[in-house]
Amino acid sequence: MRKKLFLRIENLLWLVPAVAGYIFAIFLPEKYCDVLIFGSHFLISHFEATFYWIVILLFPYIMHYALRMRNKGNEVVAIVHIVLTLGIILAFPFVYSSAPLILDQWHHLTLPPPMYDKWQSISYAANIMWSALITVQLAFFIYGFIVLFSKEKE
Repeated sequence: MRKKLFLRIENLLWLVPAVAGYIFAIFLPEKYCDVLIFGSHFLISHFEATFYWIVILLFPYIMHYALRMRNKGNEVVAIVHIVLTLGIILAFPFVYSSAPLILDQWHHLTLPPPMYDKWQSISYAANIMWSALITVQLAFFIYGFIVLFSKEKE
């Protein structure tokens, strides 16, 4: 029973981000990502990003578990959800590692530095990825909620 429980595909939702975050923190040359969210700069480490991923994925993981326990839902939808989620998560460090570092002093310059446009476009793409990650999780959670509480036709 324990072996069967561990081998379920929804366990990849916490296992892959945890392992990937640890590997990225060790092997990527940049230890921090300069994130622009709503006009504010934040420096987050790969360990912090891993923590955010796991917190965001906690509710969909519970939904996967609930759907499996009640024998409801569609396996194709579950697999597509997991593949999309893990694809987005594994793309984050590569997007952020290609962005040049932005210094706080650049905010006060009259003309932006030459790498600022590249950084801004990469940061915009990363924000779209964060939005996509949260949208995919909300869509799956709503799908699971509807499936769990819909009455079966007799």
